[in-house]
Amino acid sequence: MIALNQLLFSAGTVSKRIDEERYRYETDPSVLRYTKRDLAVLFWNLTLRCNLRCIHCYANAKSEKSPNELTENEIFGTIDDLRRMGLPVVILSGGEPMLHENIYEISRYADESGIRVTLSSNGTLIDEKSAFRLAESGVKYVGISLDGYGEKNDTFRGVRGAFERAVEGLRNVKDAGMMSGIRFTVTKYNVSDLPKVFELGMELGIDRFCLYHLVPAGRSSREQDIDNVTRRWVIDYLIEKTYDLHDKSIEMEILTVDNPADGVYLLLKLLREGDKRAGDVYRLLKRRGGDNSGIKAGNIDPWGNVHPNQFWWDYTMGNVRNEKFDKIWAREDGIIRMLRREKKELLKGKCARCKFKDICGGFRLRALRYNGDLWGEDPDCYLDEDEISVDVNDHGLY
Repeated sequence: MIALNQLLFSAGTVSKRIDEERYRYETDPSVLRYTKRDLAVLFWNLTLRCNLRCIHCYANAKSEKSPNELTENEIFGTIDDLRRMGLPVVILSGGEPMLHENIYEISRYADESGIRVTLSSNGTLIDEKSAFRLAESGVKYVGISLDGYGEKNDTFRGVRGAFERAVEGLRNVKDAGMMSGIRFTVTKYNVSDLPKVFELGMELGIDRFCLYHLVPAGRSSREQDIDNVTRRWVIDYLIEKTYDLHDKSIEMEILTVDNPADGVYLLLKLLREGDKRAGDVYRLLKRRGGDNSGIKAGNIDPWGNVHPNQFWWDYTMGNVRNEKFDKIWAREDGIIRMLRREKKELLKGKCARCKFKDICGGFRLRALRYNGDLWGEDPDCYLDEDEISVDVNDHGLY
């Protein structure tokens, strides 16, 4: 996750309000203060059931509940374990989490356990009544997916009227007093709609705009991805909007997810412009450390399997039905050990040549999906050879 507002202006909306209660901050006030916890956020897919048929669904969600999903008691027991670990934030997802029969009880139990609860939803089922029930159950933030404007979104979602219902869901979330956000997964089919969806977010007064880079999983594929020339335009657009929001004193976070090269790109831009903030941005990115799959971020799927991230269901670290989550997470063998301890030494190709391995290292799962090599170069890195060869020491950054 690259938080552009926080990198440039040490300012945030959702991150500040959620994190300030739970995260252990650094003492340096000039940069964003990240937690030192081993696990900072857990993505939890509660169910595979969904009311939409999205063509790029990483979970390959279905209209019916899948067999053998975790029971309410099993979920509560895992929440108890997460509480003992001191997990700061859980993101409840699906499928569509609003279709889980115990969604309000689960969110309330997690909130009462001291875990900040957020929801990732398609928004179409969040009417006025359910929005207030979510707020009462302790949900602090709801991110709603919009992958195009109007009919473009409906085409992606596979259901006519999904766009209007999702927008109404965003309004209901805000009216219920929760923070709201738009989640936009960029593909070659919807990239032209990015400005229109972003402007809609401003009109609605959302708290966060989150752009996801595509990670092939489930029904998504490489053929849906944008090229890297277009990717540079996307990031330039979001950086420009970050400055624009700051100039207008509009409090809306802009995040990008699943491409740590975005942070390097911003840093290089600041270095070219001689911006004094480059040092603070570099130190923050070093604290973050690039792709945090299996490090500070993890996932539980509907059946209790634990994964390094929500797109990596073909690699399982263990199952919470068989052993406690903290035992699973503490184990460092095979791929997990390499991700946590050896990644920089294992990188190949462009990622191995890059001077920014300590703050990026590429998104490992995409390298595996596209090239069959977990340690190969990330094909969605849009930096050229001159850019990856910049030595920050020459700029006085350490």
